[in-house]
Amino acid sequence: MNSQADNGAKVATVGIGTKYQQALKDIKAEFGEPTTIDQQAIEFKNMTYHNFKFDLVIFKFKNDKLNEARFFMRAKNKIGADKKVEALSKELGKKHPLSEDYEDGSYFYKGGLSPKGIGHLFTISTAKRQGVWNAELTYGPF
Repeated sequence: MNSQADNGAKVATVGIGTKYQQALKDIKAEFGEPTTIDQQAIEFKNMTYHNFKFDLVIFKFKNDKLNEARFFMRAKNKIGADKKVEALSKELGKKHPLSEDYEDGSYFYKGGLSPKGIGHLFTISTAKRQGVWNAELTYGPF
């Protein structure tokens, strides 16, 4: 078993550093049938996680191991994305200590412990991607 997965860093019940085939089984068991599957990424649309509906979720793999998960909630504007970031931080802050920073007019949060033992497990931030504002929850990359 991979040492990164051994330290307990997880996205829901899916261990960071888990080999692709096992991660695929674990992801399906936790989240259901993905929208798209290939060796580099497993994608979902309209997934609920921590009581939030995410428009897009991508589990990414590097060297046959899960190393990143990205959750996107679209918003009409930056203010809407910032509100979703704040709500996400309150929910995830119930389970993980969070640090708060401010950049480009928005708060962003870091929490949990990286599977490498240094740094954070996840970040919660606001970003504009392909012309659309999003609240993003990102685990990794590790």
